[in-house]
Amino acid sequence: MANILVTGGTGFIGIPLVKKLHELGHGVKLLIRESSNTTPFKELNNIDYIVGDIQDISSLKKAVNNVDTIYHLAAYTAIWAKDKSIYYEINVKGTENIANIALENNLKLFYMSSFTALGPTPQEAVDETHENENFCMEYEKSKFQAKKLVKSYIPKGLKTMIFYPGIVYGPGDFNVFGRMLFDVMRGNIFPLGACPGKGEAMTCLSYVYDISNALADVLNREDLFGEDFILGGENVRFKDYLDLIAKIGRNKKARKFPYTIAWVYAWLLEVKARFNKKTPFLTRPTLRAIKYHRSYSSKKAIDKFGYKITPLKEGLEETINWYKEYIEEGKK
Repeated sequence: MANILVTGGTGFIGIPLVKKLHELGHGVKLLIRESSNTTPFKELNNIDYIVGDIQDISSLKKAVNNVDTIYHLAAYTAIWAKDKSIYYEINVKGTENIANIALENNLKLFYMSSFTALGPTPQEAVDETHENENFCMEYEKSKFQAKKLVKSYIPKGLKTMIFYPGIVYGPGDFNVFGRMLFDVMRGNIFPLGACPGKGEAMTCLSYVYDISNALADVLNREDLFGEDFILGGENVRFKDYLDLIAKIGRNKKARKFPYTIAWVYAWLLEVKARFNKKTPFLTRPTLRAIKYHRSYSSKKAIDKFGYKITPLKEGLEETINWYKEYIEEGKK
């Protein structure tokens, strides 16, 4: 059994991963902040918590004591920040700190990147060798830089794998796309106006449990160190994705709004965010980003370690049922 440190363990992907690793009998330690919500793990025994930060070297040194493996999931993923330097400080510098700690202590490192680190694609699915630096968002730039940084440590002896999930969806998601789905379930479908170009761009959807299972499956695959893997799902047109949500959730078709209206709406949300400092639901860079195709192939992961993809309809049905139960509980 492995002794594992997980960063970002209280996040959307982190929660099912921690539960899976615990279920398999591994020793699990979480690097958390004082404000982190650990209630998802209240029924799990023997989870260790270390209060710290990936930007704080001293807390990282403490966290890796008696550890042989790191799963690095922590990142700043919000679509907006008043100070854009936070993307670099957390996603790049923080990852550099993790890579250094792993290399110095001869630890295995499983690094969660993002499809955004590969960049926009043609309509046809691409593999892990694809690179397109036509970035629209600071988050995309930072994940690209972090990916390059981790790869630069491999010739130095770092035992690592890099993973690129698509847009991750599933029960419990309240990130930007999860909030969109949640709004559909509540009958608030104006956010679907963020469907530029009539929603013709391809998008890759990854089910959260497919991701967590894959990460756990490769724990002992030392033969795969130095490689990177797309952990994608079905590639569909964005409008078809929205229509499927509306059909399953409310037996309707998704409404579409002109791009110009969505653009103005996003601008207003950005202006509001400057005053209330809350992350807006939508931004203009996000709108630009989803105009591009994001079509990725998971063939390498399927061939190398049997990565399994849940059909999109099945995954959305399970996700939507979770939202329905969540809404009903809220009414009570």
